Amino acid sequence: MKILQIIPSLASGGAERLVTDLCNEMCRQGAEVHLCIVQNPGERDFGFYLPALSDKVHFHSLNQPKGFGWKNIGQLNLLIKQLKPDVIHAHLGALLYLYFLKLLRGKYTFYYTIHNLAEKSDPNLLLRAINIFYFGLKLIRAITISEKCDISYRKFYGLKNASCIPNGREKLYPTDQYTSVSKEIDSYKQSESDLVFIHVARYYEQKNQEMLVKVFNRLIDEGHAIVLLIIGDWSFCSEARELAATVKPRIHVLGTRTNVADYLLLSDAFCLTSLYEGLPISLIEAISCGCTPLCTPAGGIPDIIKHGETGFLSADFTYESYFSMIREYINHGKDLISRAKLIETYEDNFSIEITARRHLNLFSDTIN
Repeated sequence: MKILQIIPSLASGGAERLVTDLCNEMCRQGAEVHLCIVQNPGERDFGFYLPALSDKVHFHSLNQPKGFGWKNIGQLNLLIKQLKPDVIHAHLGALLYLYFLKLLRGKYTFYYTIHNLAEKSDPNLLLRAINIFYFGLKLIRAITISEKCDISYRKFYGLKNASCIPNGREKLYPTDQYTSVSKEIDSYKQSESDLVFIHVARYYEQKNQEMLVKVFNRLIDEGHAIVLLIIGDWSFCSEARELAATVKPRIHVLGTRTNVADYLLLSDAFCLTSLYEGLPISLIEAISCGCTPLCTPAGGIPDIIKHGETGFLSADFTYESYFSMIREYINHGKDLISRAKLIETYEDNFSIEITARRHLNLFSDTIN
């Protein structure tokens, strides 16, 4: 099977991480995979995940600036003509190109993964109407990434024809920086028994990091023996820099890291305060490392986390609810969930091997 994956860039984000892993694993499972990004990987962080891409994946780039470009349609059309793929699978903003490519290359099979709740992915009424047309007639076949996202698709578009394939992630291993990261984290602790919490996400309104900082500032003021590590880019906007300036001494804003696995493996709990989500790759990464999730009940998160069994969920999205849940974990829950149980949950449900196989089976059923 020959598959063409299209995504705007390989910037540091959950969808980009999934696509990178998916391409690598599809190759391991015998597919011929071509990955095309629209933007220039040498600009900004558009090529962030390029070093993680297997050399077995055929990589293409249109080397364009950020944003929609009409000439990109012609370049993608030419690429499809040259490759003659069995399946074209697009992500994020590449959906805009599929509308035109389907008209130009109608005989090809097109898929599009919706990486969030449908109403958050497509708030524009015109695009919603266009998607109802394309998805409804299966001119473009929709894939959702969690049960909650699938429900959102049905409600928002009034359609029941999406294929639900939960996100997956390659297994994470310690890097050659593991020992130095261990020493780094120890330097943040005031005692060996301090609990280490970690949050992995660039600054974004959806992630609700203002509440995260407020909750942990209060916990620190109350005297809890804790450390919070924040990994992600907080340097690109004034709001993020202003928030970083308000953190207590036990909170450390570390910026972007390429060895997130080391930090997750050395942390006790993973925090996510999102207002909405699809099925976060960072959450799957945390579970794969045995790091207990402490999350808001956003999107597909409750599909994974069962309170007290595979993590902890706040009752709602309020500050008091999230604060109470974190304090519950500190006082009573830190010994309830074993790392081995979380790793087993990952291996049984969210490994990239499972996710890639489900995609390949879906594609095979379509083209046969």
